[in-house]
Amino acid sequence: MGSVERKETSQMSRRTHSLSRITNETKIQVSLSIDGGCLPAYEQSENFPALVPDSQKETYPDVLVPMPKSHHATQITATQQIAISTGIGFLDHMLHAFAKHAGWSLAIRAAGDLIIDDHHTAEDVFLAVGTAFNVALGKRTSLVRFGRGDAPLDEALSWAVIDLSNRPYSVIDFGFTREKIGDLSTEMLTHGLESFAQAASVTLHIKCVYGHNNHHRAESAFKALAVACRQACERRAEGAIGSGDVTSTKGVLGSSVNG
Repeated sequence: MGSVERKETSQMSRRTHSLSRITNETKIQVSLSIDGGCLPAYEQSENFPALVPDSQKETYPDVLVPMPKSHHATQITATQQIAISTGIGFLDHMLHAFAKHAGWSLAIRAAGDLIIDDHHTAEDVFLAVGTAFNVALGKRTSLVRFGRGDAPLDEALSWAVIDLSNRPYSVIDFGFTREKIGDLSTEMLTHGLESFAQAASVTLHIKCVYGHNNHHRAESAFKALAVACRQACERRAEGAIGSGDVTSTKGVLGSSVNG
């Protein structure tokens, strides 16, 4: 029975979306596949180049989105394509970890007003990723809906719980003890995930339980979120209980009902 369910699940359409978020302060493009695999191409934009550079075509022949100049957050495998360049190294690192452990393919490129600070860029990146996730998720049928993840990183331990509720709410507690990690303000990790929950229309609770290294606190939390998200996004195979259904006693998910 298990092999039949895996076969049926694999035949479901992949959940993908690409978008551009262009403001006076930031220019951001996101390409997302919740189910991994090849990414949809970025939308054409006068703010970014349209094609993979010739110098990279041999290295990345199957990639439909341009690779970032820095490869520190680029990882192309047979099942996932991840290429993230926000201009903020530690933000790239967290989003790379999130995508990798959530099972996503994800490409992000951003040009923000970093000459001011990191606020607009970080906030708008999380809003763009949340929006792409919300659209890619579609009608929210057949979903497991709830997910919990626990992840350690050396001395740090975090948990995350997500509900694909279509009701945005978040409680985020990293317990940071310094103002910045690399070039990213620690407060922007908290605010960024609040922004993601708002745009993704999910309920999100995250807590780092303990850890004396702030880098480890952040990374364990993002990995916990990834595990929770991967679990919640799983779809019930055809014939399984919940297949085709909205996972709610109300029969609908949204801000006007309690599901």
